[in-house]
Order: sequence, then structure tokens, then C-alpha cells
Amino acid sequence: MSDDIAISGYALVFDFDGVVLDSATLKRQAFADLYRDEPEEQYRAVVAYLRRRGGQPREVKFRHIEAHILGREAGEGRIRELCDRFKASVEERLLDAPAIAGALEFLERWQGRLPLYLLSATPEHELRAIVARRDLTRYFMEVVGSPPDKVTGLRNLLARHQHAPRDTVMIGDSYNDYRAARSNGTRFIGITADPSASPFPDDVITTMDLRGLEAALGQL
Repeated sequence: MSDDIAISGYALVFDFDGVVLDSATLKRQAFADLYRDEPEEQYRAVVAYLRRRGGQPREVKFRHIEAHILGREAGEGRIRELCDRFKASVEERLLDAPAIAGALEFLERWQGRLPLYLLSATPEHELRAIVARRDLTRYFMEVVGSPPDKVTGLRNLLARHQHAPRDTVMIGDSYNDYRAARSNGTRFIGITADPSASPFPDDVITTMDLRGLEAALGQL
């Protein structure tokens, strides 16, 4: 069976950081840098948490770090301040972040042939702005950011476009992406640059980058 036949009929929903743009590490470092002046043990705990918790809204991460790692109460003002500092830190860097290997080629090849969507935990107005500035908007039928969370965002997207879950594939690099797919009954393919450190269950089909996406879709 050719890749074209195997893929036809699917709607594909892509995460953004670490799936389309090689920006997941960049964003994790920007988060961690905000806590560089904390004691070393707490800083290391922040870094470890960020490695485990990709695909979540930044507000959720900051609330967890402040309350459960640093043990301090953070009001909405503090959370907004951290979010603003994070946004300022990553905004320009995202314009220069390289695409994941094979991403632009895949999108160019399948644009107009399959329904392609973007679903990210990045605030929607920021997501749409960076996607537009990177000239990526044309590839996607819809660009969806937060809020809501990814589980709800994917559910709403399926309903708006009337896609059957069994004919929809979520493509992500975090366990949160996998959870969104499982919660909605869609198929899933994981992107993991280091298969030995995959965050996904052993039965999940994975590829190191989007050069292998067509082959991975053919295995579903």
C-alpha cells in the first residue's frame, strides 16, 4: 500500500512546539531561566518538572512551580508577571527557531489534500501571530491555542469540523498530547527525538521527526 493511500482520509492535528517548530527546548530553557536565581536544588527540580510537563499552558506550569516546588503562594498578579516575562523572553527567538526536520516538506506536500490543523497550549493570539509571521498559516484549516486545555480544544475542533475520532490523528511530542488524543478517541503518533527517553507507552507509534511521518501514518 502506498503512503498516499494509507494517509488519505485522515484529518491531522499537529502540536506546534517540538512538532512543527524545533522550539520545545527553547521554551523549556526560557521557563527555567526565570528561576535561575533560586537555590540550586529547587532550580534542578524546576528543570526536571519542565522536562516532564510539555504541552501544558504556561499558567498551569507556573502555578505548579510556585506552589509545589518553591512552596510559596502565587496570586494572579505574580502569575501574570511570570507569563509576561516568559512571553518577552521567547517572542523574538521563535522567529528564528528552525522547523522540525521534514515538517515544511510534509505540510507543503499535503496542504489542500488533507485537513490539517494546529493545536497548541500557547495562548491563541500569540500562536496565531507567530504562525503568521513564520508564513505557516496557509497550511492549516484552523490554528487553535489556549484556552481551553488540549483535551477540550481537540474535542471542540472535532465537533466544529465534524471529523470522526477514528479518522483523526493527533501528532504531538508530549504525554499531554497523547492524553488529549486518548481522551477524545483519536489516533496518535508521537514525535520523540530520543526514542530511549520517549514519554509515551510502548505501543505508541513514534518517529524522530516529520521525515518519518508518512511511514508512521501508514502503520496506523
